[in-house]
Amino acid sequence: MAVLMVLDLPGATLEQYDRTNEILGIHGDADAPAGLISHAAGPTDDGIVVVDVWESGEALQSFFEGRGVARAMEEAGAPPAEPRVLPVHNHFEGGGSKAGVLMLAELDDFGPDTYDAMTATMTAHTPEGDTHPAVHHAAAVTESGGMLIVDIWESPEAFGAFAQEAIAPAGEQAGMGPFEPRFVPIHNRIKG
Repeated sequence: MAVLMVLDLPGATLEQYDRTNEILGIHGDADAPAGLISHAAGPTDDGIVVVDVWESGEALQSFFEGRGVARAMEEAGAPPAEPRVLPVHNHFEGGGSKAGVLMLAELDDFGPDTYDAMTATMTAHTPEGDTHPAVHHAAAVTESGGMLIVDIWESPEAFGAFAQEAIAPAGEQAGMGPFEPRFVPIHNRIKG
């Protein structure tokens, strides 16, 4: 089962992130580790965030342990942190072409059944995802049974237009409450 990994690193810098990737020998798509589906990282108000989708928890664990990610982060001067790993409910590459921002939305009172009911009414949510305007979409089940949605969009405005046009009507019909998305500019994106 695919997993979503979110690694918030308060106090970390983009230079430390870049150095960690250099130590690990990851420079782009051609160097993507086995089992990686999608990777994006960017600066937050107090550090950086890294968001990955992996084919399985085992693939993620194999990368972290086999490549010595914690050791590489320490060598680069990045603060230690534990990743949050969640089971993926749905993910796909969308039809968008420019990876400008990460959009993260944690929806505590919105479980997989509600997500399925809502997305079933949205023409952009085909199994292939090729008509969805996001570059990448991932929906994972949180520890409390809610959903964490992580998308890659061209801009917050592109997400806002889709939210108004498609998410709001489908969400209202499915009983989804309001949510406040978090946007992070993308510093690096790697496709596995």
